[in-house]
Amino acid sequence: MSQEVLSEYNSLRKLSDMRFPSEWFPEARQMQRKIYLHVGPTNSGKTYRAIQRLQSAESGIYCGPLRLLAHEIYDKMNQQGIQCNLLTGEERREVSPTAPLTSSTVEMANLAKPLEVAVLDEIQMISDPHRGWAWTQALLGLKAKEIHLCGEQSAVPLIKKLCESLGEQVIVNEYERLTPVALSSSSLNGNWKNVRKGDCVVAFSRNSIFDIKKKIEKETGLQCAVAYGGLPPESRSQQAKIFNDPTSPVKVLVASDAVGMGLNLNIKRVVFSTVQKFDGREFRYMHIPQLKQIAGRAGRFGTTYASGEVTTFFNKDLAYVDKCLESPIIPLELAGLQPTVDIVEVFALQMPNETYSSVLQKFEDLASLNGNYFLCNFKDQKRIAEVIESIKLPLRDRYQFVTAPVSTRNEETLNAVQEMAKIHSNNKVLELPELVQLPNSQMVDVGSLSYLETAHKKIMLYMWLR
Repeated sequence: MSQEVLSEYNSLRKLSDMRFPSEWFPEARQMQRKIYLHVGPTNSGKTYRAIQRLQSAESGIYCGPLRLLAHEIYDKMNQQGIQCNLLTGEERREVSPTAPLTSSTVEMANLAKPLEVAVLDEIQMISDPHRGWAWTQALLGLKAKEIHLCGEQSAVPLIKKLCESLGEQVIVNEYERLTPVALSSSSLNGNWKNVRKGDCVVAFSRNSIFDIKKKIEKETGLQCAVAYGGLPPESRSQQAKIFNDPTSPVKVLVASDAVGMGLNLNIKRVVFSTVQKFDGREFRYMHIPQLKQIAGRAGRFGTTYASGEVTTFFNKDLAYVDKCLESPIIPLELAGLQPTVDIVEVFALQMPNETYSSVLQKFEDLASLNGNYFLCNFKDQKRIAEVIESIKLPLRDRYQFVTAPVSTRNEETLNAVQEMAKIHSNNKVLELPELVQLPNSQMVDVGSLSYLETAHKKIMLYMWLR
């Protein structure tokens, strides 16, 4: 290796050094923040306690994993007469420029504003391979006197290690479940006739959900609501509302694993139609924490039911659910990181002739991290970078497009981001009706629903990039 090549290599290694991410936020390091960690199972009141503290704060922010949750806190605060603004990637609602509180999705958390209280919900997602960086960034960078972290007990050792490296003490508050939940002694024996009012049947694909809904309604005469990840948050919320309403004819919910987070549901019994799901390559058993979280939705405190049940459609799956419910907590080991636009920009300047996707690949190959962190998966970013590679854009604009919430498994949304990048590059204006043409006729079949879901994804992407 020549001296010139070695020098370039060492320079790139230095620029991709991410071993000390706490140093990215010097103003937060100058504060003596108090960190409170509220942990416990689903339905233990941990988030409720943190929100209570936020309500009494002179200034504060709620950071959640879903737009649905950000909306819920925004509505709750304003209904109680506490002014609260809303900030998500797709939407900004300003009740007042002087509102003391903001409810946001975690990626949109304002790290520049000094605050009294910050609530960071679902802290265990700090280890998520795709989005974990946003929780890490918020934990390291929020300029709040008090930070309340809410989530699963599995996060305790990792959060303690991270805060120890910051020189900040963590006060851990542990919570017990408010209502009991138990595994049923028998399954539905493979018969949808055994579905009862108050059941939530869990499946893992849209086609399965609608197929099960159709069978339940035919076999039992009970009407079903549906909830799954591809359904817009507003529609999921509406479906939850009609299921929860005791005067509604809808008595059963058929849902995907999206039911595990973000909806308050009046569920008596959770029924797993299967305990295996397709991960993009093969069918695998559900991860234990995920199954526990979904099972914990049964018999929530404050709903109609004082206790909850969990069962399966087939007898053969009961043993796996039992094993998961009885399994010990698996501690998280690493927190996600993602380079800031400033870091990527300086790194890219060393390779002016490389494509942006190649820059990302080299950064991923060379990045140095310490033992508490991992680099969040660049796979989706590299895919988007390839799609817009030929379009002339400043690096910072390219970074915005590449980090946009694009479903890379959907070719239509990839085409949409490419079209928007071209319009932006040519300094033109793209009106929403040019991007999405909605049909006039009422849509009822699953194929039409797929079209509408994709249209919604495009609209959300358009709003995020505005």
